[in-house]
Parts: sequence; structure tokens; C-alpha cells
Amino acid sequence: MKILKILALFISVNASMYAQDQTKIFDVTPELPKPGTEITITYDATTTILKDAKQVSGRLYMYDNFKWNISDITLKPAGDKKWQTKVKLSDHAALITCVFTSDTLVDKGGKITYSWMLQASPGAYIGWGMLRSPVFADEVPNIVEESSHIKDSVVVMWVNYELQYHPESRKKIFYNALKVAQIVRGGDFSNRIKKEVRFILTNELDNQDQYNVTRTLNLLAQPANKIFTDSVQEVLLKKYPKGVLARDNEIKKMFSEADFDKKIKQYTEFEKNFPKEKFLDVTTDIENLYNDKLFKSIAYNYIVKNKDYNFAINSVKKVSFNLLLDYSWHLVSIPFDRDREGAEAASIETLKKYADAIIAEMEAREAYVPKEYTQKLSLKEWQEQALKYGAREYFTYAKILEIFKDYKGEKKYLEKIKPILSYKDATYNEVYTKMLLREGKTAEAKEYMAICIKENNTTPAMLASLKEIYLKEGGAATGFEAYLNSLKSQDNIQEHKNKLISELINLPIESFDLESSKGGKVKLSDLKGKIVVLDFWATWCGPCKNAMPGMQMAVKKYQEDANVNFYFVDTQEYIKDFKAQTQAFIKEKGYDFTILYDGKNSKTGKFDETYEKYAKAFKFSGIPQKMIIDQNGKLRWQSTGYFGSPSALADEISIIIEYLKAEKK
Repeated sequence: MKILKILALFISVNASMYAQDQTKIFDVTPELPKPGTEITITYDATTTILKDAKQVSGRLYMYDNFKWNISDITLKPAGDKKWQTKVKLSDHAALITCVFTSDTLVDKGGKITYSWMLQASPGAYIGWGMLRSPVFADEVPNIVEESSHIKDSVVVMWVNYELQYHPESRKKIFYNALKVAQIVRGGDFSNRIKKEVRFILTNELDNQDQYNVTRTLNLLAQPANKIFTDSVQEVLLKKYPKGVLARDNEIKKMFSEADFDKKIKQYTEFEKNFPKEKFLDVTTDIENLYNDKLFKSIAYNYIVKNKDYNFAINSVKKVSFNLLLDYSWHLVSIPFDRDREGAEAASIETLKKYADAIIAEMEAREAYVPKEYTQKLSLKEWQEQALKYGAREYFTYAKILEIFKDYKGEKKYLEKIKPILSYKDATYNEVYTKMLLREGKTAEAKEYMAICIKENNTTPAMLASLKEIYLKEGGAATGFEAYLNSLKSQDNIQEHKNKLISELINLPIESFDLESSKGGKVKLSDLKGKIVVLDFWATWCGPCKNAMPGMQMAVKKYQEDANVNFYFVDTQEYIKDFKAQTQAFIKEKGYDFTILYDGKNSKTGKFDETYEKYAKAFKFSGIPQKMIIDQNGKLRWQSTGYFGSPSALADEISIIIEYLKAEKK
């Protein structure tokens, strides 16, 4: 036994000091720190990917009481490419691991990791084992590289050391220990699992312990162990009638309830019996799987059945961040962008009222990490993730504030999401440019638009603004096109061109005979000798409408070319007056389009005869659907969907047209 203790001590100390003994990259002083004391962390970047870093920050992961506490750290220069920071260890710190970053570079320490064990603390050994085990990848922070992974048998070794030197850890690690031991030993492991569960049930269990018992039962094969599983669950429910298992059962029960009134009563009782604040220390699979869906079904049923939005809006402080995003998308963004998404119109005052409540709560949530991420992300990481996920909703809010002439508020949110959408999203670029011009920042707007053009993420409105600036600065109208081309990235254009040409096809295509919005009918067979661009769309299709500014740019470019014809085939319509609505939409937007109305399908009665014929022949589905037919009447190119940039779409159409023109010669 004495030899084993010496060996275990050697292994633990060696694990703590492995990094600095091998490379001197990562060092902690004092060498044998105690929980609750201050330590100095030194990072020598000389031989790392951060060797040329001008600043270094990172994250400190502390395993304390069998949970990970994560904090952001900033290091100060300490000479010779060394960086240092001081941190205070938590009162029960058992293991620390660091990740160092600079801009987009991340140094996780490779095989050795940047870790330090405090082996006198419960959790040190199993924390060190789980951190590097693929078996527990979903239960530990993603802070080690694959090269540091260890075999399951080695994890079992660390589990055994944990139990040997910290027998008090047994109640906290039994699930993890059984999970990996079952994998290593194989065969029927049920007797060992049952024995451990019986022992654990003799203890007083907190929420996480209760959940671990439930998870341990899932390790047992069913239905062979159903009697044992049922009996343990009965014990849990009797001993903890308002505990974790009882809560999970109620969530599943409510989710399955079909009667809406009963579901409301159940949920009201549920909130009394299982207050949210009593379960902040545990997140179960059932909660993750059903809780948001349950609450959303209640909120949206109120809306659908009673046109009552109050339940949703009044619940913003209690729902998850993901559900806040869902609220914002369905209750604000979709109706606000009704022309883009085909939704019903909504009062702008009402949308602002909803957005005011939802956006305020979204921003409030950025101040703390939600419980489901507390052992995964630092506060800074969470804030970056929350901003990324919420950028679309913040952008909608900025556009609403512009309508109300709250330009200060609009600017706040445009600047907030600038790191996410700037230069990448054409619609954002247009709104941001408009803001700069309104503020009189002409030079800044011009510079911003130049970058957008290089990235090929511009809109017709932006190009019109740029042309106005160009003319005011003395440029000749005839020289604007050349000026515009000078701003574009020729490398990007050539790369785009090569990709498109490689996608060309050469297939026969059946003719159509469709009614035109400009009178008479159009037959494809009559258009031989011309290049024909078809765009299948519908009034209810948001992406179709989003793509139209780009298509308008292409139409305008070739408006004087009699050998290039554009037709916008209105298909799959289901409202009676779709022709009138189509014309009203085109007129409102000022598009110079020739609309063709798809014929009635004799098989289905739907207005999709031509679309269905082509979709079947060329194996595509969905709209918008772009098709380009050459002078010989052959289909040469097709594309489904819209990817967000009007200028990129216009270039795409132009590249194909010019190639087909040159090919004919």
C-alpha cells in the first residue's frame, strides 16, 4: 500500500508539473499551491504559435467541487516573450487548465495541455482523467486537443486513484466511474452498477447526485433490468417528491398533453412545485430536449387560438436565450420583413413594442452565462456566441428604430453587430452606409462601400449612393463603370468565373407557352438565337423577393441588348388574385420585369405546370430557381436559392451571359 501511495503521488505531481518540466512553456508558482491562495501563471510563448503576439489573453478553467468554473484572463508582458497573470484559486480548486489566445490564434497546449493538479483536493485525479477522455467530451469544456486524449483504461486508473486518495468523492463520481469502467471491462456489468446505486441511495443527494442516479440507470440494459430501474425511480420519487426526476417526469407529461387548457393548468402547478431557481445547479437531458418546446407550444398556442401575444411577451424574463431568439424571429423579424418572407402585415408600433421587450432582455442575458453553458463557456465566449446568434434580431430592431427616427438607437445596434455582419451582409451594408451618409460622413461611407464592392456584397441603393458621391467629386458619368470595376477584386472575379464555367451543362429543354404580364404569350421555342434567363419565383417566397434587387441589376445591364431576354415565371401561387398582387408588388418595387404566369397543372390543379416539368426533368426542387438557356435552345446553367448579395447574383448572371455570347462567336 505504501508503494502504491508513493506511485500515486509521483503520478499526480508529475501530471501537475509535466508541462514546465518538458518545455518550460507553462509554469505556476508556488509549485504546490493550495486552494484559496493566489498563484502566478507564466506562459512562455517563445516556441508556440503565439510567439509573435502583441497581446495575450485566455481562459482559466478551474475544477472545483466536481464542476468547472471558467474565467477570462488577460496576461501582461514579462519579458523575453513571456506573459504573466495572477489569479486567486477557488476554495476547493482541484485542477486548473489554461488556454491562451491572441486574435484568432489559440494555444491549448497540445499533448501535454497547460494543466496543474492540486492533488490534495477531491476531484483532482478524476478531473485530470475526464478532461482528456473522449468518453466525457460532452461533460467537460472543449479545451484539449485530440493529441492529449487518453485510453479508457487510463481513465479508469485515474478514477481508482481518486477513490483511493479521496474516498469522499465516491458520491460525486459514481456515474462517471461506472460509465468508463463498463466500457473497459465489457460484458454484463449490471451487478456492479446495481451495487453502487444501492449504496448511493443511502446518502443524502443534491440535484446533480439525483440526476446522476438517473443517468446511471440508463447504463443498464433494458428490459432485463426494468424491475430494478423502476424500484430505484420509486425510491427517488418518494424521497425527493419535488426533485430532479419528478421534475423531468412532469416536463414529459406536460409536453405530451394534447388538451391545451389542461396543459396550462399543469404548467401553472409545475412552476409552483418546481421553481426555476431551485434547479440552477443541474441541467438534464429531458430539460434540454423538451422544456423550450413545451413553453413555446404554450406561448404560440395562445397566439394561434386567442390572438393573445401577452403570454409570450410577459414571459421574456423566464424563457431561455434560444427561446428569446425564437420570439424575436417569429413575432418581430418575420412580420417586419413581410415582403421578404410572405407573412401578413403587422402594425409597426406593435412590432416595436414586442421588440423593445425582447431585445432588452436579450441584452440583459449577455451579463451572465446561462446554466446550460456554465461549464462550457467563459463569460466572454458566451457574449461572443450570444451576439453571433442574436445579430439578425438586433439588425431588425435597428431598422425598426430607424423608422421611428431613433437614429441614436439605430446606430447603437448597427455598431453592436458590425463585427458579425459588416462587409458580409449586403442588406446590413446598405443600412450602415445610409446611416453614415445621414451623419454627413461621406468619406467614411465611400471607403466602406469600396470594401463592400471588393467583397462583392453591395446593393443597387449603395451603388446609386456611390455614383452620386463620384459625380459630386467631379467624376464623369461615362467613367463611373470603369471606376466601379477598379474597386472590384479581379482575383475574386476570376475565381467566381472559373467556378461558374465549371458548372455549365448542355441539355435539351422542352418549350413552354405562358401568358405574359405585358400582353400575349411567350413561347420558349420562338426565342432561339437569343439567350434566355428564367427566374421561377412566387409572391409568398421570401428568398425569391430578396434576390430581385440583384436580378434587377442584371436586367438593367442588358436592357439595351435585344439578344438577352429575362422572364420571371410566377409559379406555385395559391391565392385567387395572385396576378393582381404580383403586378402590385412589381410596381411598388419599381422593377422592370416581364412576368410570365405558370400554367395550371392538369394533374394537381396547381399553377406549377412548367415548374414541375422542369423540376422533374432536371432534378431540382425549391425556388427561387434560375435557369439560363443559350442561343441554341439548350439549358446551360441552373441554380437554386439565394445567397444574400445582389451584386454577386448580378455578376453571376452576367458571367454566364458573356461566356455564352463569346462561345457563339
